[in-house]
Amino acid sequence: MNRFFIFFGIFIVLGIQACHKDKDNPPEQSTKSKLEDVLTGIDSLKSFTADFKNAALSEEELSQGITVFTLSDRVLADASIAKNRLQSASESSQDQPRLKAANGSNGSDFKDGSSMKDYIVKGRFSLSDLTADKKLITLSGKTITVQVINSMVYLNGVQLFSKPISSNSAFAVFALSSFINYSSMLALDNQALAKAAPCIPGGTLTILGQNFGDKPGQNLVTLNGKSALVNEASKNKLIVTIPAEATTGLLTVTVNNKTVSSLSPIPVLLPNVTTISGVTALGCQNIQGIAVDNNNTLYFTDPSNHRTISYNASGQAVIYQPKSPPEKDLNLDGIIDANDAELIIMTPWAITLGNDGKIYVTGKNKEVPSIFRFVPNMPKQPEHWAGSNDLNLEGRRLNTGMSPIALLADGETMLYSNNFSNQQYVVNRIAGDNIMGWLYNINFLNVDPTYQQSATILGMTKMKNANTFYLADGNGKRIWKKDQNGLYLLAGANNNNHKLAQDGQGTAALFGVPTGITLWSDQYLVVCDNDYNNHNYSIRIVNSYGVVTTIAGGNNPTNSAKDGIGKAAQFNGVNAIAVDKDNMLYVASDDGSIRKIQFK
Repeated sequence: MNRFFIFFGIFIVLGIQACHKDKDNPPEQSTKSKLEDVLTGIDSLKSFTADFKNAALSEEELSQGITVFTLSDRVLADASIAKNRLQSASESSQDQPRLKAANGSNGSDFKDGSSMKDYIVKGRFSLSDLTADKKLITLSGKTITVQVINSMVYLNGVQLFSKPISSNSAFAVFALSSFINYSSMLALDNQALAKAAPCIPGGTLTILGQNFGDKPGQNLVTLNGKSALVNEASKNKLIVTIPAEATTGLLTVTVNNKTVSSLSPIPVLLPNVTTISGVTALGCQNIQGIAVDNNNTLYFTDPSNHRTISYNASGQAVIYQPKSPPEKDLNLDGIIDANDAELIIMTPWAITLGNDGKIYVTGKNKEVPSIFRFVPNMPKQPEHWAGSNDLNLEGRRLNTGMSPIALLADGETMLYSNNFSNQQYVVNRIAGDNIMGWLYNINFLNVDPTYQQSATILGMTKMKNANTFYLADGNGKRIWKKDQNGLYLLAGANNNNHKLAQDGQGTAALFGVPTGITLWSDQYLVVCDNDYNNHNYSIRIVNSYGVVTTIAGGNNPTNSAKDGIGKAAQFNGVNAIAVDKDNMLYVASDDGSIRKIQFK
């Protein structure tokens, strides 16, 4: 019995010591260090092992296991010899480079770690997993295509030795007969692709890679199964337009019946249309102009009620409806009082915010088309800022006749006003007290021989840091671009037969009546298209390649309003549009509502 207790006591003590010993043991080796131990024990992989240790592999890259395709010192030496032969045909000894390769100092192009990642694949693969036409994506984002010929496995045409050097649950190591050939393979730069996203319908996406077709028609690009128009192509870069129907998903590029896919889904942000209920409650009708400041306060015109209104993010509204002092008994009630005051501004129409912090509104004062200016906190005291019955197109702003229906203020203390008095369609550039001249007064036939009528510029916008303007031509049913080099037709064509608006590129696109226009993210034009003949009210994007894409709204025979995603939303007229600092869009409608569009 005593002997039993003695042995039992010894067992308990040893158990306690063992527990302490386990507690004191260092943590288990990482996947990389275990693999380094394996590689270090193989004499023919000294150079590869040394370079592998220099590769900065992250825990995330190792978390799913890895498969390594190694190169022997002999392969590296042969490559070094070939390189030296090219550099110097008079090399006296070919053994020297071989020895340099064997001790890992041959400069085998793995030293920066990035090229080493061309030979490492995320995920542990066995030989049976390497089936014909399987695509492997390396840690550097390159594509390896598996081929199986006579039971032999090839990676991009390079033979893989069938017996793995080492394998466990975390990694597998195989040897290659030569360097993997990427130069002739179709491939995507997945890291650059991830940085280029997200996308919006009608926007563009730049795709970097290699061995694309150098003409747009040689490349088939899809995003989640929807074909994307290729606008520009070279061997290493494609620029495509995101189709209207695109949703988040994998991107594929096909060239000469070879297809490569993105490593991860490409996010596509869709336009979500909602109604700002607080504005609807104000009883507006036929809102024609809209602007937004850096505090997301909206400013818009209500011409039917002769009002200009501001509406802040807290839902508070201010009415700008100034009246003149009463001078006579207008209502013939025998008393001269406030009821006899006349409205100073009739039918306010266009609106913009100056960089001076003031509000500029077009309207009429006793039938004289003019521009008025407000200080935001003084809604009853407008300044008659420009306009008179004088029809001179140039002169002092207060003595110049104009009939402005579009306004644009930029960051250079300039105000631009569409002026078509006397049937001369120009855009005046105004600074301080003077009209400095016009932005353009060009015969549009010089640019587009099919142009058959006078322009009516219903909307204008300008790039922030460039002297580049975009003009929405309602009568001409076109979008024009104006920069320091001249005037250009960006999109649209003659549509006097009132064909239904259609998407397309350049003159293949058709508009109803383009009205409001703005720049989203200072990159893409967003256009309000009012097609009353076909009851088609839509929001459309025009990119720098002149590709027009309808992103929201469309045919609406009942003239109803409906919130929703993209083309599921409906509008009752789309007159003007503005964008805030967060890239939210605000659309002014005929039914007196303001609709917000958020890409998400």
